[in-house]
Amino acid sequence: MSNSQIHFFREGIHTHLVLPAKVLLDYIPELKEQLQDSPWARIGWGDFQYYGSSEQTLFAALRALLLPTAAVIAVLKINSIQDQVTETNRVYSIDCNPSVIDSLARFVSGYFHHSPKGLLTSVRERSNGEVFFKSHGTYLLINTCNNWTSRGLRIAGLRCLPLLNFLPGQVEQSVRRNGYLPLL
Repeated sequence: MSNSQIHFFREGIHTHLVLPAKVLLDYIPELKEQLQDSPWARIGWGDFQYYGSSEQTLFAALRALLLPTAAVIAVLKINSIQDQVTETNRVYSIDCNPSVIDSLARFVSGYFHHSPKGLLTSVRERSNGEVFFKSHGTYLLINTCNNWTSRGLRIAGLRCLPLLNFLPGQVEQSVRRNGYLPLL
């Protein structure tokens, strides 16, 4: 796996973008602690109350989809892309030139909310080291994590319609229509 690639992860109902950590750190050096010594950064975006919460109830899911809610952005360091391939996760490697990867890192960095003092606001952390930060944007049925991931993939040069990709399978089908197959 080279740094001329990004990756698309589908994990159940959620999708993620994976970028070279060094490129993301150029835009958000405050993530150095979370990404230290890691070649990759997995990024996801979702509802503030539901995404990453230990209590993902049906009520919270419906509230997130039907009412405009605040969002969080998640960061997880990835040391090995191949280790992320499981029976339930699908991973796709997407070739990109460095300027496209830079544009994608700029897109992702724009979603991190900074306090008036310029600091990131951590919201929660999972036991696997995934950290959730306060994010810009409003989560809603027509603006889900999957639409967000699809917008990132479009920046990466894939032909897709982010507005129509609100389910994980739709985003994955867009990736496949662009000629990419999952890693085995």
